[in-house]
Amino acid sequence: MDESRKAFEQWWEEWFGEAPLTPWHELWCGDGYSAEDIDHMWDAWKGARAAIEIKLDDKVMVEDEFDKGHNCAIDYCAEAIRAAGIKVKE
Repeated sequence: MDESRKAFEQWWEEWFGEAPLTPWHELWCGDGYSAEDIDHMWDAWKGARAAIEIKLDDKVMVEDEFDKGHNCAIDYCAEAIRAAGIKVKE
């Protein structure tokens, strides 16, 4: 399960104070939820995240191990941000 969907389901349970009557894995149908109301909320969740775009620091020319670490950290941050369903400005 991707991080964005996991966060959505956690938010949903916190907002409504309980899990849905049908387990999440049974509601998920590949590209959305079989329950129309939950699927609309999921679409709104994705849309809100798609509207956010984060600009990370530029990578640097690699001259030493520190520079390699800097560039690697930027890659890891970008990967984590994308996993949360948020865009990284290239």
